[in-house]
Amino acid sequence: MKGYSLMLVFAAVLGGCAAAPMNTGSHCVVEPGSMAGLQTFTWNAEPPVDLDDPTGYVSPVIVQGLQKAVIGELEKKGFQFIAGKPAEVTADIRVALTFRTRREVVSMTTTTSPCDSTDCWERVDMGAAERMEIRTIGFLAADVYYLDEPVWRGWVERTLYPEDRDHADKVLGTAIPVLFESFPP
Repeated sequence: MKGYSLMLVFAAVLGGCAAAPMNTGSHCVVEPGSMAGLQTFTWNAEPPVDLDDPTGYVSPVIVQGLQKAVIGELEKKGFQFIAGKPAEVTADIRVALTFRTRREVVSMTTTTSPCDSTDCWERVDMGAAERMEIRTIGFLAADVYYLDEPVWRGWVERTLYPEDRDHADKVLGTAIPVLFESFPP
């Protein structure tokens, strides 16, 4: 399933990346409608976001915005957030977030032209150039637990651009609804 725009970590925002594609998906192990009577949620662990960011792309401000965006999205769906330490809170479901970034090197042969990005290296050979571009990829998953058993997972993945950091709230505002599009089942 393809969508558009995700959080810093996903979503095409302003400027040249306004139509960046996003990969998404979900998996559910319960029958549709079986979660209809559930009304409250809390985090599954402290901290709520399991972050692995070897690229240095994600700031604490972005992680905080991610948590707020998830709470807001689930509240729009009729769930009430119960704050507190996960071990001390009773809620119908628990939510865990996994956020990963990685770098990928993309190589392509082109005609000679200057490399116009700071994340680009070139090797020029007699009329052709091999351009190597480094891309930062962001992956965000949400896992939902009911009675301490995993019952649903949604995920989004997309290329992250440097300018997305400055517009993380807008990126999150478009990515999180896509992430939870099929929840509750």
